Amino acid sequence: VRAAALINSEYAAGYIQDELGFLENKLRLTLAARYTWISQSSGDDVEEDSHVTPRVGISYSIDPNTAVYGLYDQAFIPQFGVLKAGGTLSKPLTGNNIEFGIKRDWFDGSWSTSLSAYRIIKENELVSDPSNGPRDVFKVVLDEKRAQGIEFDVRGKIIDGLNVIANYAFTEAIVTDSKVSNISTGSIVPGYSKHTANAWLNYNFQAGKLKGFGLSIGGTLLADRETDTWSVGLEKLPTYFKLDGGLSYETGKMKVTANVFNILNEYLYSGSYYAPLQAYYWQTEQPRNFRVGIAYKF
Repeated sequence: VRAAALINSEYAAGYIQDELGFLENKLRLTLAARYTWISQSSGDDVEEDSHVTPRVGISYSIDPNTAVYGLYDQAFIPQFGVLKAGGTLSKPLTGNNIEFGIKRDWFDGSWSTSLSAYRIIKENELVSDPSNGPRDVFKVVLDEKRAQGIEFDVRGKIIDGLNVIANYAFTEAIVTDSKVSNISTGSIVPGYSKHTANAWLNYNFQAGKLKGFGLSIGGTLLADRETDTWSVGLEKLPTYFKLDGGLSYETGKMKVTANVFNILNEYLYSGSYYAPLQAYYWQTEQPRNFRVGIAYKF
């Protein structure tokens, strides 16, 4: 390794929280705060910092089946790295998160849905220097980046024994402020999928000779994936789809499961462009594979 530094860290934190109810507990308010103290040293240089990060949550029950909520909290996270310009940086990462959402139960609680929107701001985050060589571990400070999006979840009973769980997330992550020469403001943050969807079906036989047997199948979809690099004009990762399934049998205290992963035997991979070698580096997943398990409750 071309650059290294010995960092000694001390970290302490305290947390308090209180919950208040109003209007016959239809309106609920959560107030919390976390105090964090950090001391980090490299050689004779010592850096200390402390911060109080608040957390405020509010929810209101519109009716017995519907509730809306809002959340605000802050982040203060220790970090350190070796800078190419020389020296080390141990200034903590800071940021905040705002989220709003609505949750509802349907059909006497047999179905439930939730919809949320969020925005996360991170400041002073250390990331790998895009100009690093094959053995370099240098970092640069990314002034500010923002991730925002929406998430939708649904789960429920289709018929007796047949249940579904599904969710979808839209994520947009960009650099909103950068003084790094090779990371421009407005750049898309690598490593994200703009569209993520999951769905899973489970069926358990309710009666007869097959009672105790279960079937399950589900899939994951990742679309519009960003290659893990700050370079531009490069090949994007293709859409990712993985299908898994399984069988199970439960009797008394024993349960036997047999699962198959990547049923379609797709060539699935993630990775990035490696600038020093001017080549792509892919990490592939396993082809179709199986797993059998036995569990016993004592």
